[in-house]
Amino acid sequence: MKVLVLGGTGYVGSHLCAMLQGSGWATPVSASARRQAVGFESLRVDSRDPAALRAAMRGVDAVVNCVAGDAASIAGGAKALAQAALQEGCPRVVHLSSMSVYGAAEGRIDEMAPLDPTLGWYGRAKCEAERHVAALWQAGGTAVILRPGCVWGPGSQLWVGRIARWLRAGRLGDLGIAGDGWSNGVHVDDVCHAVMASLRVTEPGLQIYNLAAPDSPRWNDYFVDLALAIGAVPVRRIASRQLQLDAWLAGPPLKAAQLLLTRLGLGGHGVPDALPPGLLGLWERHLLLDASAATQGLGLQWTPYAASLRQCAAWFLRGQVDGAIRRTDEAQSDKHPTQV
Repeated sequence: MKVLVLGGTGYVGSHLCAMLQGSGWATPVSASARRQAVGFESLRVDSRDPAALRAAMRGVDAVVNCVAGDAASIAGGAKALAQAALQEGCPRVVHLSSMSVYGAAEGRIDEMAPLDPTLGWYGRAKCEAERHVAALWQAGGTAVILRPGCVWGPGSQLWVGRIARWLRAGRLGDLGIAGDGWSNGVHVDDVCHAVMASLRVTEPGLQIYNLAAPDSPRWNDYFVDLALAIGAVPVRRIASRQLQLDAWLAGPPLKAAQLLLTRLGLGGHGVPDALPPGLLGLWERHLLLDASAATQGLGLQWTPYAASLRQCAAWFLRGQVDGAIRRTDEAQSDKHPTQV
């Protein structure tokens, strides 16, 4: 099976290409508008361009959409993908969505919960993207939509690298009630295994699965556990006011400085990580993804939280020793706190 991976140079996409390459039954084609992949067949493709997508799809058996970025890339890219897939007769599409489609909902949420695009531009774009993928199914195609929570694991700057740096700087720790929400963490390998299982779906139709490890902790537990694992001790208790000042007052200037230095070609690595205000709502939100359907329907065996934590801490500490910790993966990550 030949599989076109849109967003193939991103965090999830690059892991998926490696897993497909080693599967023995699938061959990945990495597609990205930004850069060429190393070690795989690679294409430069604007995912918002239907003509370019049609050309990239010729000869492939399935498409996996891992594209992140701005609203046009997410929603417009999904629309172009659906159009191109129908025109080229591509038999199946696996689309990576997000738990953000549930909006501000709280409680235990399964795939039957209604979509809510009111939380912000990212949630709106993800909801719109799902509608375009559903249109592909309604036209007779096969589509699987995966809704992961927070995708972490070794190499994740979004949920490991910058959080570890905040912990070491004393800007993050035990947040009290402000960190009592569920993390809905899912290991990047588990997301890739879900995609692999989805690629084997052959019956026409639409299937939707939440992805979150059943032992995923609350944010406070994760912060304390990661701090202990990387030696960021003592773990501080962070007052809500301090957190808000960091996010709302210090965050924008820090982000602006990092962007300016990057544009000047000086790199933004010397600037402390900005704390996006959107994370504050995420960390206290009591939404718990029910991923039992993925366990049963896709046969997933989730990576235990303790194993994920060990891997993440080891990756971060190794980077601190050899200087490899960088902020260049997921360049669009600060646009929204839960994108994959």
